[in-house]
Amino acid sequence: MMRRNRVDHFAVASACRKQPGVWRPVGEYNSGMSADGTVGSICKASTAREASRSAYSPAGSFEARRVLTEFGARVEAGYIGVPVGVADAEVTA
Repeated sequence: MMRRNRVDHFAVASACRKQPGVWRPVGEYNSGMSADGTVGSICKASTAREASRSAYSPAGSFEARRVLTEFGARVEAGYIGVPVGVADAEVTA
């Protein structure tokens, strides 16, 4: 089994924001289910802990996809901009 490195999601999100529309690697996951969970968390800007802020907030600001690889699935993310109707407070929170 491949050991996965921890992902600095704030660094990935920051890199994505600097280049909107460009897919950036997030991480490689052993299973498609793990990758799908990460894709969902990025797109919804959700976290495992309710009290913490997602690096990908506000929800809808990022796209994510999984790409099958020899070892499992790679997750990639891209910044698409703040959705219409999102308050400035949600963006800077």
